[in-house]
Amino acid sequence: MSKKGQQVRLNEIYKEIETLNPEILPELNKMIRLYSQAQMIIEFLDAEALYEYGATYAKRKLVQGDIKANFEGTGVEKEGQSEIAIHDLRIAESKAHSESRKWSNLFKSTENLIIALRRDQGTMAEEFKKVNDLYNT
Repeated sequence: MSKKGQQVRLNEIYKEIETLNPEILPELNKMIRLYSQAQMIIEFLDAEALYEYGATYAKRKLVQGDIKANFEGTGVEKEGQSEIAIHDLRIAESKAHSESRKWSNLFKSTENLIIALRRDQGTMAEEFKKVNDLYNT
């Protein structure tokens, strides 16, 4: 699935989560499952962004090295010409790094949310057990 397709699917998952009530145990279970599915997509999107970052970095270093090796002039002139030539690549590299950080942070936040929901799930199961024990005595 493409990056755009992954993002569409991620949005669908979040829309479905919004329809669920975490106070209803089967819906809480479904929320946890959907957040886990979201994490798989988020990992894909983070890996994609991390690749873009690395590829842009490599391209920047190639252009920088090419200019330093082939540009006629002093070291300072070569350095200046190199910085001018790689400016747009530095911006693209920064954007790709930022995109990766965004997905990485979302993954961590989702993980923390899943942990909290699992605690709620355990608490709810205990409450059901206590109520069930009261009715069976």
